[in-house]
Amino acid sequence: MATFIDLITPTFLAFREGLEATLVVVILLLYLKKTKQRRYNKYVFIGAILAIISSILFAIVFSIVYGGFSGILEELFEGYTFIISGIFIITLIFWVSKEGPKMRAHLEEKVEESIKTNKIFSISILTYIIIIREGIELVLLLSGTSSIASISQIVSIIGSVIGLGIAVIIGILTFYGIRTINLSKFFKITNIILIFFAAGLITYGIHELIEAGVVNPLINEVWNIKHILPESFPDGNPATPEWLEIIGSLLKALFGYNANPSLLEIIVYPSLLISIGLISLKLWKRTNNIVLMKLEKEQLEVSID
Repeated sequence: MATFIDLITPTFLAFREGLEATLVVVILLLYLKKTKQRRYNKYVFIGAILAIISSILFAIVFSIVYGGFSGILEELFEGYTFIISGIFIITLIFWVSKEGPKMRAHLEEKVEESIKTNKIFSISILTYIIIIREGIELVLLLSGTSSIASISQIVSIIGSVIGLGIAVIIGILTFYGIRTINLSKFFKITNIILIFFAAGLITYGIHELIEAGVVNPLINEVWNIKHILPESFPDGNPATPEWLEIIGSLLKALFGYNANPSLLEIIVYPSLLISIGLISLKLWKRTNNIVLMKLEKEQLEVSID
């Protein structure tokens, strides 16, 4: 039972990141198919394969470095790593907020430009850059949530394989027209989830630095509700309902939930949620308005003609 609960988080994260990367490949391949330029498919696959290899190498190196610390050095490393990871994910959130509403058009324009200018390897570079971003993001998210929820590497790997497998299957079904995905809605929903992830990682990073004694917590423990909503499953308290243990462990793994937070954590977490959310929303609306204005202009030109 505990193993199944542990599998949920890495499976979900891998599915989310894997589906985004898979959809990028699908968009590019569908465009080449639509424009009868399938001979350039290999450049998409070259970029994707190189990105996957690079992501695996990054995961191995990161895992070796991550496992080389213990005691206070481990707390310091985790604290700074979680904060940096959270900041990196925030930059991706803002990028998706800016590009999400026009992602398909943006990718298609880049591919067409590469073909017209005879810079074919630009297709591989474009694919590589977008997918490697997802790969690094997945490694950072998995490392953070695995540490927070004490999930073993083996469980993380198994969950990742399951999540990525599901993402690839959906990508194949999308390519062959068996199912369709509203890209704009997909990016919008997953962006909201990532905002909670990023805020949780940074806040937990601060928690680790507090544990290491390098950051002032202001007040060590504002409240303690471990007896109501524990952080682990099982938590060892027979009086706690099992379903609350499951909810608490998932909240901790996904969003950095802490049942006995310091005052600094209580200040930081909602501040991050609000600020990241507002900036992301503003970027999304601005890009969406530009897309709508462009469509209206094109429709007006067609009606005039």
